[in-house]
Amino acid sequence: PIARCSKSLLNGPCGGSNNGKCEIDPEIPCGWQLICDRLKTLGRLETLEDIKPPKNWSTSRDGGPGRIVREDMVLSKEGE
Repeated sequence: PIARCSKSLLNGPCGGSNNGKCEIDPEIPCGWQLICDRLKTLGRLETLEDIKPPKNWSTSRDGGPGRIVREDMVLSKEGE
């Protein structure tokens, strides 16, 4: 979930998502919403009851979702 959650939450959604979209960046889906939907489909929603210990944020470099930019898909600006 850390890789998909903009806030790197470990124990479920933050409650700030809107219509399944992240409150940090409304263009990306909420990672935890995707996880909850998938677990519900698999009949394993109860696995979310296992609480994970707090993360040690002192070792964290940065937050937010990672973005991959494919150079072959970038539109060039005029004059370049």
